[in-house]
Amino acid sequence: MSITSSTHTEGPAQVDGRHYVTETHTDHLGETYALEYLAPVGADYVAIRSARAVSLEAQLAEAEADALLN
Repeated sequence: MSITSSTHTEGPAQVDGRHYVTETHTDHLGETYALEYLAPVGADYVAIRSARAVSLEAQLAEAEADALLN
C-alpha cells in the first residue's frame, strides 16, 4: 500500500487561535483516509501531514500483511 496524495484543509480560527485541520490521504487504490485534529498556534501543517502519511502507509502495509496471513 502506498499513499499517493495527501491534502489538508484548515478550519476557522478558534477563540484561542488554534485551528481544526482535516487531512485527507489517498492510497494507490483510490481509498481515502480522513483525520481531524486541533492544531496548536503556529503548527506546520505540511510537516504534520507528511509525517502522518508515512505512519499511515506503514499501518496500511501492516494491516495488509496481517490480512494475507490470516
